[in-house]
Amino acid sequence: MLSEEIHPLINEEIMRKLEQSNLDLQRNIFLKGQLILEKGQVSQVIHIIVSGKVRVFIAQERKIELAILSEGQFFGEMSCLTNDPVSAHVEAIDEVQTVSLNRDGMMLLMDQNAAFRLQIIESMVTRIQNSNERVVEEHTKSLLLLKHHEHEVQEKYDALIGETDLMVKLRKKIIAASQQTMPVICIGEPGTEKLSVAKHLHDLSTYRNYPFILIDAQHFTLKEWREKSRLAQGGTLVVENAEILDSNAIKELTKLEQQTRIVFISTKKLILRTAIEIAIPPLRNRVGDIPLLAKYYAEKMGVNREYSISEEAIRLLKLYPFVRNNVEELKAVIQKAFVLSEGRTIYSKHLRFATNRKPGERPKIGVALGSGAARGQAHIGVLQVLEEAGIPIDIIAGTSVGAIVGGGYAAGASVADMKKILSKVTWGQLVRPAMSLRSFVDNTPVIQFIEQHIGQRMIEDLPIPFAAVASDALTGEAHIMKKGSLAHALRASSCIPAVMRPVQYEGRILVDGAVVHPVPAALVKSMGADIVIGVNICAESFAKGTSRHIVDSLMNTIDMMSAKLVKEELQLADVIIRPDLGFNQIRFGKELAFCISAGKSAARHSINQIHQIIEAKS
Repeated sequence: MLSEEIHPLINEEIMRKLEQSNLDLQRNIFLKGQLILEKGQVSQVIHIIVSGKVRVFIAQERKIELAILSEGQFFGEMSCLTNDPVSAHVEAIDEVQTVSLNRDGMMLLMDQNAAFRLQIIESMVTRIQNSNERVVEEHTKSLLLLKHHEHEVQEKYDALIGETDLMVKLRKKIIAASQQTMPVICIGEPGTEKLSVAKHLHDLSTYRNYPFILIDAQHFTLKEWREKSRLAQGGTLVVENAEILDSNAIKELTKLEQQTRIVFISTKKLILRTAIEIAIPPLRNRVGDIPLLAKYYAEKMGVNREYSISEEAIRLLKLYPFVRNNVEELKAVIQKAFVLSEGRTIYSKHLRFATNRKPGERPKIGVALGSGAARGQAHIGVLQVLEEAGIPIDIIAGTSVGAIVGGGYAAGASVADMKKILSKVTWGQLVRPAMSLRSFVDNTPVIQFIEQHIGQRMIEDLPIPFAAVASDALTGEAHIMKKGSLAHALRASSCIPAVMRPVQYEGRILVDGAVVHPVPAALVKSMGADIVIGVNICAESFAKGTSRHIVDSLMNTIDMMSAKLVKEELQLADVIIRPDLGFNQIRFGKELAFCISAGKSAARHSINQIHQIIEAKS
C-alpha cells in the first residue's frame, strides 16, 4: 500500500480518509536527470519523496544548487498552497519515487496529521526567514561564477585532437567515465591536456549544466575548499596538482562531496580505490597526431588553413619529442612561429624550441651521441676533448652505441675507465645465439655487462640527466627511456633490427633507436639544453663500403636509413662533430685507438666554435 511507503506522514486511517474523499493521490517515478518542476510553473501538487534524491537549483550562467532533498522530504508545497509559481527548478539526481497530493489532499493531510502540519509550517517559516540571505548568497555565487568563467575562457580548453589509436581509446575512456559518478583521476606528464580531459568529461556528463570549478592543491586551504566545493555543487570540482596531496587527504576530500564529481589531475598514480583512472599518453607516443595539432594551433592563431604549416616544418616537429611539456610545448612553439612567419606559412626556420633558461644562468650544454655500432668508440675521444677544454656536460642522450657510451659517462664512468673496458670487449660478451628464425643473436648479456662495470643503476638517479632512445618495433615510433633500469634501457637501445632478437621492455617490443633518432639532437634540446652538440658517427658513404657477410649488409642498410634522418634532426644541433672513420664497418677493441683518435681530432676542430656559442648565449 502507498500508506506503507510514505509512513509516518500518512498512516492507514488518514490514507482511508484521503481515498474516501476521492482526492488525487498518485505514485510517481522520475528517471535520473529528469526535470520534475520547472521554475516559473505553478505546481498543482505537493511531492513527498519515497526514495531517491532530488536537486533544487536555479539556472543562471550555470546551474546553482540550493538544496538536496531525500526520503521523507517534500517539494512544491508553497506553489500548491498559494498558487504562485515555483521559485526554482527540481530535478531527479537518481531514480526518484514520490507520492503526490493536490491542494485539497494536502490541506486534509495537514488537518489529520499534526506532525505533517508542523513540518509544513516550519518549512514555510524557514524559507521565508532565509529568503533574503539566499538572494545575497546566490548573488555572491553568480559573481564568483562570472570570475571563474572568465578564467575558463582564458584557459581555452582545447579539443582533444588526434586520430591515433591512443587518442581513440582515450576518447572512449572519457565517454565511459562520464556515465559514472565516482571520482576520476587524470594521470599524465606535464602538458598532456589533463585539464582538457577533465573538461570534456564534465561536458559529456549529467553534470554539464552545473559549474566546472578548479582548485589548485599547491595553494590548498580548507576555507578555499569549502568555498569552491559549495560553488561547484551539482557540477565538477577539479583538483590540480593532486600528486602533492597525501592519500588520507584525498580520501577525506572524496567523502566530503557526495553530490559533486571530483576530478584529480596528477602526474603520478594516486591511492584511491573507488575511482576511475584515465591515463593520458605523452605526445611522443602519438607522433601521428602532431600534424593535426600543429595545424589546429596555427589556424587558431590566424594562419590560412590551406597554407598553415609546411611539410618540412611538420617533419621537424615530428622529430622533436616534447619531453618537458608535451602538447602545451607544441602550442607555444606554434605561437612563436606564427609571430616569426608574420602570419604566413610556417616553415622549419620559424620553429623555436625554447629552453626557458632563467636570467643569469649559464647555458646548459647537452651532448647527443649517435648510433654506429663499433664506430661509437669515437664518442670516447669526443668526451675526452670536451673534458680537457673545460666544457661542462649538463645533459646526455644517446642512441644505440651512443646510449651505451653516454649512459656510462652519465653514470660517472671516466674516459679512462671506458677505454679500459672497450679495449677488451668482444661481441661474445654482448650477445648469445638466438634460437629464432627471425634473428641471429640475443643481446640479453648486455645487461650483465653493463651492471658488471657500472652497477645496477637507475636512470633518474644518474649524476648527469640522461635518456636512451629505442624504437617501437610495432609502431615504428621512438621510445624514450628517461627512468628505470639503465642496463635494460641500454640493451633495448642497442638491439640491432633483424640481427638481434627484439627486446620486450616497459610494455613494448623494442629495437635499436637508430631507425628513428640516429643522433638524438632533438631529444637533448627537449630535455632542456640551451646548446646542443651532436656527434654523428654514421657512415658517410655506402657505395665504397665492403660487406663481409649478411650482418654487414644489414648494418649498411640501417646506416642508409639513418642517414636520411640525421640531416633533418641535426638542424637542432648548434655544433656538429663528425669523426672521420672511413667507410668500412669497425670492430670493437682492435680499432679502439683509431676511433678515439678520430673522435678527438674532430672535437678539437669544434672547440673554438663551442666556446663562441657559449659566450654568445651567456
